[in-house]
Amino acid sequence: MSVIAAATLDEVLDATARPIKDAAEERSGADRRAHVRLTGAELEWLRQVRLKNGPSVTLVDLSRGGALIDSRVQMRPGSTMTLEISGHGSPIELASQVLRCQLSQIASGATIYRGACMFTEPLLIEEIKRRASLPAARAAWTPPGAAAGLSVAAWQKIVVRYRDGGMLKGYTLDFHQSRDHFSLWPSVNAARHERVIVPLVRLKALFFVKDFAGSPARDTASVPVDEPAAGRRIEVTFLDREVVRGRTLSYRPDGSGFFLTPADTSGNNQRVFVVTAAVRHVRFP
Repeated sequence: MSVIAAATLDEVLDATARPIKDAAEERSGADRRAHVRLTGAELEWLRQVRLKNGPSVTLVDLSRGGALIDSRVQMRPGSTMTLEISGHGSPIELASQVLRCQLSQIASGATIYRGACMFTEPLLIEEIKRRASLPAARAAWTPPGAAAGLSVAAWQKIVVRYRDGGMLKGYTLDFHQSRDHFSLWPSVNAARHERVIVPLVRLKALFFVKDFAGSPARDTASVPVDEPAAGRRIEVTFLDREVVRGRTLSYRPDGSGFFLTPADTSGNNQRVFVVTAAVRHVRFP
């Protein structure tokens, strides 16, 4: 497999309109990378990289958060795709989002596009190396929590509420308010095909809960409220007229969303991530 020295993914993301620079100049920024990046030549176990159900691509570099690839197929920024990485075992699928794609070069009549891809969940390179080096029969799927050596406590129980009234319950490891999507699993030992990628754009709020069953028999009117001490008091009215009260340390009217700690900290909801686009108005009592 041929490997082309090129820009790092972080530098591609920072660039807005500048051309791809000389390889030596691009590699000089290595110390500024958010994650260690490995070129295809440094991944001695790697045999092939391709788009699922599509052509082979050339790996420029790979890190925990994403990959930079060269392809003869133009990739649309914002679209999702699956990279298949092959070693000696079964192909390993990596769900990804295309962040950027631009013309890289035209050589021997072939047009090459360079794409920056972000993985929908962090890549554990050592685990990928182990699985890629196994015979095909042994390269079994390992749930992300188990692969990372995480305890059950590391998973977060969440209830996802959609603006149209829909609801999902499950576990997540990778939710972050700066990202526009996250992975939801029905259990900590779920199979790969059971994972759901949830985009924030359709959501009303995420409720981080103690228990999926909740406390339906709890009479909140008669229970003393154990109110959180930190943060500014806030009252959020959603588009569907539901009202949530609590305190917040991160409210920004121009952000994608913000966290609040419910007014009653002894209830089932530990914290709530409010999606700004689903809010009718906010009041600070």
